[in-house]
Amino acid sequence: MKLRVYQFSLGFLPTNCYLLVNEETGHAALVDPAVYDASVTTAMNEHGVTELTYILLTHGHFDHILGVPRFKELHPEAKVVISKIDERALYDPNYSLVGDFGMPEQHPMRADLLVEDGTALDFDEGSIKVIHTPGHTEGSVCYQIQDILLTGDTLFQMSCGRTDFIDGDPAAMRRSLKKLAALPGNYQVLPGHDALSDLDFERQHNPYL
Repeated sequence: MKLRVYQFSLGFLPTNCYLLVNEETGHAALVDPAVYDASVTTAMNEHGVTELTYILLTHGHFDHILGVPRFKELHPEAKVVISKIDERALYDPNYSLVGDFGMPEQHPMRADLLVEDGTALDFDEGSIKVIHTPGHTEGSVCYQIQDILLTGDTLFQMSCGRTDFIDGDPAAMRRSLKKLAALPGNYQVLPGHDALSDLDFERQHNPYL
């Protein structure tokens, strides 16, 4: 599978949203759409996306989910994926933190697929592996496909996610970071915010690992 990744900076924080495209089939996965932005749709058209297979959510905070309803409307074939623990954030603003940050009212919805640690999502001839990494939220997950590790708000370049929100847990975050550090081999680290990195660099330089 020839996988190409396109990055978008969306929302006011901003959030890294990623479009993963299998250039051999045109099938794609969209990760953490903070808001709907037409630039993503334009990119899909320009890069030959024939099917949006998944909308992957690393966790349920508003700055990673508010674009989901519009993308789902445009691509009804896409399966919305989130951990079964964090799905409540898709319909409960107390967990998405919409009210805490003064955001517009969210459109409540349900996921199509609820995942947990070790779930493997079929993606053409490959698979997307789910790694449960609680700490930022109870249901935070990372997604691994080929040499790519989508870390959401768990692992950042030289840093890690906050643990002071409603279901954050510093001890769980420490365990999750050790879990990522123990993965065999190196990976491109595609975080939910800020600069990209790789796992070997983070193992050597990130004080939280």
